[in-house]
Amino acid sequence: MIIRTSVIAAGAVLVTLGVTACGSEDSGNSASGTPSSTTSVAATSANAVAAPSAEALNATLTTFFDPAVPAADKVVLVEDGAKQAAVLDQFNTVLQGYPLTADVTKVATVDDDTVTATTTIAGPHGGAPTDITFDEVNGEWVVSDDATCTILGMGRLACVK
Repeated sequence: MIIRTSVIAAGAVLVTLGVTACGSEDSGNSASGTPSSTTSVAATSANAVAAPSAEALNATLTTFFDPAVPAADKVVLVEDGAKQAAVLDQFNTVLQGYPLTADVTKVATVDDDTVTATTTIAGPHGGAPTDITFDEVNGEWVVSDDATCTILGMGRLACVK
């Protein structure tokens, strides 16, 4: 079920980004690139990438905070995740005793491949809004390296640099 959620989230991100070049089924008709009328927000900057939806980022964070999702599956959710695999495994142990949830309320574009999501991270003793940065890596929006280290630090874990 968790893997299906990740796949759905990844699909939602691709749809949100309007990536049609990767899908050979529907993209064969137009070689000239067809800008959508819904890209006007991204058009404020000539090279801006459409920001992912709050729902897509929520799905990523829900999977990231789920202690039942193996660290090996979480490495794709974070920038340079392979180097954090052992720490993500430790983080799962922390999450079993101190579950966290995330609620993204606002997504703001920083630049072509970076967005900041205003997110309330909540645990058993309440929550607080914080900004989580996501970077676009190979067509996927992932938790940035700095944001990953900040979150891991909340669990008293040292990030691999």
